[in-house]
Amino acid sequence: MISVDQLVAVPSLGLKYLAGTSGGVRLVTWAHTCDLPDPWSWVEAGDLVMTTGAGLPASGPEQAQWMELLIDSQVSALVIAPRPDAPATTPALLEVANRRGFPVLSAGFDLQFVALARTVIESAVESERQRLATITRLYDVYWQALHARGTFGDRMSALEGTTGWALEVRDQSTGEVLVSGRLAQRRTATAAPEDAAVQVPIPGTLELSLCAAPGRSPVTDRPLLQHLGGLIALELEHEDAQKDRLRASGTDLLVGLLDESITVAAVWPELRHRGMTGSIVVACWSTPEAGPLRHDSIHRDVSLQQHAPLLLARSGMLIGIAPRDLDLLSAVSAKLAPTCAVGISDALTSNSSVVEAARQAQLAVSRAHELHRPIYVYGEDTEDGGFLPRSVEETRRFVRATLGPLIAHDKHSDSDLVKSVRVFLRHDGAWQRSADELGIHRQTLVYRLRRVEQLTGLKPTSTEGSAMLWLALTGAERANLDLDELVD
Repeated sequence: MISVDQLVAVPSLGLKYLAGTSGGVRLVTWAHTCDLPDPWSWVEAGDLVMTTGAGLPASGPEQAQWMELLIDSQVSALVIAPRPDAPATTPALLEVANRRGFPVLSAGFDLQFVALARTVIESAVESERQRLATITRLYDVYWQALHARGTFGDRMSALEGTTGWALEVRDQSTGEVLVSGRLAQRRTATAAPEDAAVQVPIPGTLELSLCAAPGRSPVTDRPLLQHLGGLIALELEHEDAQKDRLRASGTDLLVGLLDESITVAAVWPELRHRGMTGSIVVACWSTPEAGPLRHDSIHRDVSLQQHAPLLLARSGMLIGIAPRDLDLLSAVSAKLAPTCAVGISDALTSNSSVVEAARQAQLAVSRAHELHRPIYVYGEDTEDGGFLPRSVEETRRFVRATLGPLIAHDKHSDSDLVKSVRVFLRHDGAWQRSADELGIHRQTLVYRLRRVEQLTGLKPTSTEGSAMLWLALTGAERANLDLDELVD
């Protein structure tokens, strides 16, 4: 659509700014002539209001109030082509327009409003024609991406290629990214500002939104973004149906494992297919009073987007076979109930007994309730304070295994990953305080910690990752080790 600045640039219209030049980027959706004293009652958001000034009040304070009401109606701009007997515009009116960044334009009385309106309307019609063409291309691109059988992220990247926007699906309550295209990933990696991003809710979901940020093009078409939201809603609906099917089949498998009619070895490939490629455990969730758990849709939760655990509700508990990710399992607890805790078994192997592992998990969750802890791992010895290696050589091996990739990266790339982790942990995960001490932008710290996770496999913001990194840093400090000497 045409902007106010673009209208001013049309020589034949003879428009000039009286005030509000900072609002020149406003888009004009339609144009209306109105000489009534209350034009805000007759126009809509985005309209260009054209007047001869006949409806303007005479005094400065009245004109200021009149302008406030017009701006509040969300119109795009005001064009005044004053007739000879119209009240003159006062400094009070212009001051309000400047303060609120609202364009007020002057034109000669001989300006034919129909010519100005035609320019606006032709632009709006052309904009709608282009939007329809773009929507058609988006559906074609998305259909082709679906047939290519790529990932959800691949399809988001295909949509980015058509719109030029960096696209992400986010959880509105937590800000967590469910899926993003490659343009959005590059923006995150370069700590690009988000002040120009636009979000729209995704239809059919309670908590998800589609976020578009400038990529190759600015985000200026909100209706088009809403169309994209509807398109992505179809994909999410399909994914939810697939997750429901996996939940049902996973329950059947877990029942078979618990009654020992199925062996772990038989379902091992299925567990890998469900995204459980690392260490796998039996987890048991419950509240101290064995109260109800909100588990009916937990398999759809954002935290489980990469995994489809086997889940079974039984006797006030939720039992599952899931990845041994303490942060993930704790996140699930928080969604199930405010007082929910989780107990975790020893790691499963293809020869394990799920019955025994489930017993371990149930004992562990009982222990968690006794200690008033949100999570407990079976076999933890809470009374043993010797959690650090006992010898210098053991410490050296542990530190090299844990921090070696970071130390090597810092030496060869002149980066500060080890220092960034140390400061982040010392501030108990406070992002802004850590960034301030390091003298960097908060988003730069986010990028560095993501790089730490890529190099070590440990997520500094998770319970397990922060614990391992803290142990390595503390062990090195207590053993007085020179980190640079641990790697070549």
